[in-house]
Amino acid sequence: MSIIPSAISITDLRKQSAYFLANLPKEKLYLLLQNSKPKGVLVDLEYLQMLQEAYEDYLDILAYDKAIDEPKISWQRYKQRSRKKVQ
Repeated sequence: MSIIPSAISITDLRKQSAYFLANLPKEKLYLLLQNSKPKGVLVDLEYLQMLQEAYEDYLDILAYDKAIDEPKISWQRYKQRSRKKVQ
């Protein structure tokens, strides 16, 4: 897949929707233009799922990086603090 998506007009999509839908798996996405301006994207379902999984992985990495920077305490100290809260 090219970095630059194939661009199609809304008018062309209306006229040839079956063609564009049939070619989505090969193209992965089409940039939709209205009055020569980008208005949306038509995306292959498998490609969308892959993008969503990649984004979720990215969010997990951010959460991990944030957790790594949190202060650490020993197990003994944690147990002592826990006992004090219970009493």
